[in-house]
Amino acid sequence: MERVRQYWIAFLCVVLGFSIVDAYAEEIVLHTVHIPPHIVDASIIPPPADFDSTETIYGLDADILRAAYATQGVSVRIVLTPWKRIMRDVEKGLILGAVSCRPVPSRETFAFFSDYLSDSANTFVTRRGHLDGKIPTLALLKEYDVAAVNGWSQTNILDSADITYVSVTGLVQGINVVLRRNLDVFMTERDSALFAAKSMRGFENLSFYDVVGLDLDHYSVCFSKLYPDAEKWRDVLNKGLDELKKSGKRDEIVKKYGFSSMLQ
Repeated sequence: MERVRQYWIAFLCVVLGFSIVDAYAEEIVLHTVHIPPHIVDASIIPPPADFDSTETIYGLDADILRAAYATQGVSVRIVLTPWKRIMRDVEKGLILGAVSCRPVPSRETFAFFSDYLSDSANTFVTRRGHLDGKIPTLALLKEYDVAAVNGWSQTNILDSADITYVSVTGLVQGINVVLRRNLDVFMTERDSALFAAKSMRGFENLSFYDVVGLDLDHYSVCFSKLYPDAEKWRDVLNKGLDELKKSGKRDEIVKKYGFSSMLQ
């Protein structure tokens, strides 16, 4: 009888043990694109030698996302997918969600938004000291020749302010037209511009001016309203982000990328 009792105790321990392991071995899949420094494809930009990450995708938001979910016993697999397809699949409920996804009104009909992973200011990139002594407002741009990345949010801002601009294909081209051509200001997202410029020749000849009067750009995860348990995974992430912030680990990740945290 004693042996039977011991057998069942051992059996229950094994079953419960597997249940506990399973609870802390859940994996979710989120989709993204290469948008350094928030999300970085290591095959395009390998991580610095002092980074201990061996992930094929890293970056400020990716690292914060993984760390936050890890506090809740959840791992995240991040898959690179074209952005238009990601948004289509989130809207149709074919995938759980997207990172990094700005919480804009046009997405509210089909997505739940997590708390912010990171944020960044809009900035004016110029030749060294070009706007020193001036207040960097949108109105100031009417006096200068301006560039912005085609399709990025800055073009919407410029269009709304009735400011003419030249479209460029990306950060590197935008920085180069300021450094090597006759354009005065490249308006873009600050952290991405800093990240790109630091790897380019001529970084020391640039100045960055945060735009006065514009809100920060916020980056979060958008979860499909049609995908099973989407709200649950949003809430799990939010709980993890809160724990990460309270522990100070979030600030450690931000500092690793050379930025300061602006989230309150």
